Amino acid sequence: MQYGSEEERSLIEKFVMYPILLTVFNRDLQIIYGSPFKLRQPYVALVEQIMNQISRDLFDVRIELRKRRIKVMDARREEDITEYEIFIRGYREIMRFPNIHLKNKAETLMLSYLQVTIE
Repeated sequence: MQYGSEEERSLIEKFVMYPILLTVFNRDLQIIYGSPFKLRQPYVALVEQIMNQISRDLFDVRIELRKRRIKVMDARREEDITEYEIFIRGYREIMRFPNIHLKNKAETLMLSYLQVTIE
């Protein structure tokens, strides 16, 4: 049974996705540092700026979840699914995300933060 509203479920999904994005951008940043770019600093500045924005967005989501008395527990990975235990105003719920969904959503959010559209 679903206890949260669509808006709350969207907040939960953002809470799940933002740390994934930070991990991906951080890995990319390490690759940039290790690559032989002639002008590395513009790429580093761009990725760091995006990571700072994601961190601020995650902070805002955490505050909103706390206001709504929603708690998201750590992920548990299975083969093709990642599970999150959610407590919404005292009710317990398990949210399952297919890993391919998380990957696709991360890609979409990355494009959004980079302000890029793919045709």
